[in-house]
Amino acid sequence: MSTSPNCSWHRPKRGLRSRSPDRKDASMTTILYILGSTRSGTSALRNAIAGTRYKGYGEGHLVPILSEIIASVRRNGQSGIGANIPGNGLSSLKPDDLIKTLFAGYEAYLADQLKATHIVDKTPTIAPIFAAPDLAAYHSKAKFIHCSRRHLDNIQSKVKKFPDKSLENHAREWTDCHQAWFAARNTLEAQGQDFLEINFYEMAADPAGAAKKIGDYLELDDAEITYVESYLLSQRPQANKDRDLTQFLKLSELPWDDADKRRFVEITSHVGSTLGYGLEHYFQA
Repeated sequence: MSTSPNCSWHRPKRGLRSRSPDRKDASMTTILYILGSTRSGTSALRNAIAGTRYKGYGEGHLVPILSEIIASVRRNGQSGIGANIPGNGLSSLKPDDLIKTLFAGYEAYLADQLKATHIVDKTPTIAPIFAAPDLAAYHSKAKFIHCSRRHLDNIQSKVKKFPDKSLENHAREWTDCHQAWFAARNTLEAQGQDFLEINFYEMAADPAGAAKKIGDYLELDDAEITYVESYLLSQRPQANKDRDLTQFLKLSELPWDDADKRRFVEITSHVGSTLGYGLEHYFQA
């Protein structure tokens, strides 16, 4: 095992909002979506942020409802009964306006249920990654943090946590989630939507730096940033107290058979190369 280099290539995107953290706007609900493949530090990040002004369920799994609402409004607006008959309500439908109104109702529902104006949603599936551009477009104020973790370390963690699924299945899930994020990220950038990308290694090896980065993006106050740092320091992402999280795995040292190693490389190599990950070194030489 080797020590990872500095992950300085993960940084906040341009165009972060400059709204003062002291400003209160009771009419607006801010929803933060924590995105990423399973075993990427999403739970640790969610729990750390839930100790600030942001409140939420352990896991959300509500995004599919929003996606179905969007799809239904768009589908009926195009081909529903009466959509092409002048004078009908459906023919006069303004899909985006209706969806925004329905999202406002959803935000009010969450604010009432959680007694908060700042909501955090962690849903560890690909669904919210696919939906991110629509979530950004229709929420009154949306924020996104995407968590990533090097393929070898992530998939070995999945294998241990979910042994009922094949290594190939885990490799595809990691790859699919990152490919979905690449596409969503491009659209978010085109929309002018801010977001933050953070690596598992950053949270494990530099809790203070990770907390500062997260705090700057979410406009947290000093006490909240300190809480995030202390949580990440005391509750290291998905690890026990005896594990050194600044160490990483080498493909040659993993207890996978040759067939699994071959399939792993076939499935993850393109995304891994895009992210700069190596197989025997943390990053490619």
